[in-house]
Amino acid sequence: MNKDIHTLISNIAERDINALGELYDMMSFRIFNYARTIVKNKEMAEDITHDVFLQINKQAVRIAKTTDPFAYIMTMTRNHSYNLIKRGNQITDSSNDVFEISDDSSPYNRLLFADAFSGLPANRRETVYLHLICGFSFKEVAKMQNAPKVTVKWRYSKALSQLQAYFIQDNEEGNYNATY
Repeated sequence: MNKDIHTLISNIAERDINALGELYDMMSFRIFNYARTIVKNKEMAEDITHDVFLQINKQAVRIAKTTDPFAYIMTMTRNHSYNLIKRGNQITDSSNDVFEISDDSSPYNRLLFADAFSGLPANRRETVYLHLICGFSFKEVAKMQNAPKVTVKWRYSKALSQLQAYFIQDNEEGNYNATY
């Protein structure tokens, strides 16, 4: 039963607990990964994901009135993540991966991508995640990050250049055998 996000939020606002479960199944992976790109800590990202869903349940009526519930929820995730960092709750992750990618990839490809992605500055990593992985437009990303659209495009361009340089260097060293 794959409903759209807006319908699920409306159902949650009417206290349909099954809708909350469906929304969790649909969005938890993205929320977790987005939080993890910001806090760089798996356990904190899990806590943030949990907290965001608690807030979704509490604020469903307000969220249902928005034109883009997905963007609203991702903004909630971003704000909660940065609030934890500001309070000094950031803990360095012992693992090297920044967020989890599909299990369809080989362990080597997942490690290679995580290493490349973790080398990006936080704001670039966040921009790439929101635009490339979540599919938000630059205008939407700019609104979520409270930054000018031109800045978001610049961050994205710089991040892609940095990733490209990483993979070219790795390939020249003979370490890159991933297929995409």
